[in-house]
Amino acid sequence: MTHTHRIAIIFFAWVLCTLCACASSPKPGEVQTAAGSAKSTSEVSQKKDPSLIYGDPELNRAFEDWKNAGFPGHPDSRKYDLSGKASWYGPGLNGNKTASGEIFDMYGMTAAHKKLPFGSVVLVTNEENGKSVVVRINDRGPFVSGRVIDLSYGAAYLIDMVRAGVVKTHVDIIRIGDGKRK
Repeated sequence: MTHTHRIAIIFFAWVLCTLCACASSPKPGEVQTAAGSAKSTSEVSQKKDPSLIYGDPELNRAFEDWKNAGFPGHPDSRKYDLSGKASWYGPGLNGNKTASGEIFDMYGMTAAHKKLPFGSVVLVTNEENGKSVVVRINDRGPFVSGRVIDLSYGAAYLIDMVRAGVVKTHVDIIRIGDGKRK
């Protein structure tokens, strides 16, 4: 195989991958639901109510209670590192036990934080695009300096941070968990 043929094959593979990624990605003005269907942003707005994106009953209730209370800042917020960079994890750890003892589901709405008690529910906002996701803390991490939270792949996907890998975020505490391990 000549050098020219190799370049042509690499270029063809790149074009194919680019086309596949574009075909499966939501179009501008759409969001991807956990069920895999796209909805228009006029139907569902992550900026207004991110819990409606994926429909987890526990997280929906926590977010609704927080919203009905007027989105109060949690009194314990100063105890925890809540602003900084977020990363995500998933494929290599899917199915393993988390620090809380539950099995990690990379498509679930969960996250790892260094100090927040297990079971805490938080709103994570990608400061680069304003999209937010509600997640439950069930693991410890991240263990990289400057990072405040590790999101599951599913949560990272919803706030468009998978490609970037690491983005600047802000974390709001919705509810402090009981800290119990499973």
